[in-house]
Amino acid sequence: MIMVLGITGISGSGKHTAANYLQKKGWVVLDADTLAHHLYRPYTNVWKAIVKEFGEKILNQDDSINRVQLGKIVFDPAHPEEAEKALLKLNGIVHPFVRRRLEEDIHYDVRRGMSVAVVAALWKELGLGEICEKLLWVSADPGLAMDRILRRDGISSEIYAQRVRGQKPPLKPDWALENNGTPEELYGKLSAALGVK
Repeated sequence: MIMVLGITGISGSGKHTAANYLQKKGWVVLDADTLAHHLYRPYTNVWKAIVKEFGEKILNQDDSINRVQLGKIVFDPAHPEEAEKALLKLNGIVHPFVRRRLEEDIHYDVRRGMSVAVVAALWKELGLGEICEKLLWVSADPGLAMDRILRRDGISSEIYAQRVRGQKPPLKPDWALENNGTPEELYGKLSAALGVK
C-alpha cells in the first residue's frame, strides 16, 4: 500500500533515523531542510529574497549564503525577540517554495507507485498535515535530544533551545514513537507501527 507519511519531531529526536530506515525499505525520503538548502543557491528567487531581507553580510565570498552567519541572526539567544521575528521572516520567504517543491515531488513519486516519507521539524508551517496522509511524531528525552545535536552540530545549548522553540508536536499524530534507545529499537517500533517489513 502506498503511503505519504510526514515525519516530525524536535531537533535530535531521531526523525532522520526513522526516515533512513524507511528509505532502506524502498521508500522515497524528502527532507524539507535539504530542499531549503537547495533553494538557497546563489541567484535563485529564494536567495534574492533572503539577501534583500538580511543584507550582503550573510554572504560568503562566492555569494553563497553563510548559514552560520544567518543562524546567528535567526537563533540569537542574546536577543530572543528580534531573533524570533527574523526567523519568521526567513520562514515566510523559504516555506512557500519548499512546500510547492514537496507537493511536486510527492505527486511524481506517488504516480511512480512509491511510498514517500517527508521529514520536517516545522510540520505546521509547511502544511505537512495537508500534504501527507499520516503524521508520525518522533520524540526523545529533551536532554538526550539536545546532547545529540550539540555533539552533531557543535552548537551551544542556548542556540539549541532557540532552535527548538517553535518545534511543537501535532495535536493528534497518527503515531507517536519514543526514541530514547538505539536505532534498532526505533526500527522495531517503526516496523510494528507502520507494518513495514
